[in-house]
Amino acid sequence: DLLLKANQLKALEKPAARDYRSVLHFMENDGGAMYEGEMSWIYDKEDLISLRPGREHAWLDGMLERLLKVCRCGLVRYIFCTAETNARTDNPAIHYYDRRRIAKCVTLLITILILVLLMIPIWLLYKSSVNGTIGTTNDTIVMILSFTLIFSAALSLFTKAKRHEIVAASAG
Repeated sequence: DLLLKANQLKALEKPAARDYRSVLHFMENDGGAMYEGEMSWIYDKEDLISLRPGREHAWLDGMLERLLKVCRCGLVRYIFCTAETNARTDNPAIHYYDRRRIAKCVTLLITILILVLLMIPIWLLYKSSVNGTIGTTNDTIVMILSFTLIFSAALSLFTKAKRHEIVAASAG
């Protein structure tokens, strides 16, 4: 029974580096006076686990969250804050953004990027064939391979897609 419990505990995920830094920043700066006597546990990163289920946030999620910290205008708060997240604090300097809205925005950005990366080579090939400027099939193959490489790089950079998912998306 103890072995099963240890295995279940080991299966829990470590917190993302961004989440760890966020809690560490809160403990050291904002909530430091409140937790000063008992905050030594925060420095034992190996012992921490994440109770939050869901996917590990990708690079684009983190970039958007950093951008939201910099742009604290009313429009950003209107788009990314809900009444529920606004009710979490009375401090006007602290804003909580809704993770679902951030995820929807990231999904929209990735969808637009993928659509653009899929449409540009088709448009370029069409324009080249209409104008008669495309010389050989080698030019066509190089153009298609280039955009497939850019598409695969965008998928691996902006998402947490696994290798086989990237290969399947590039082949399609």
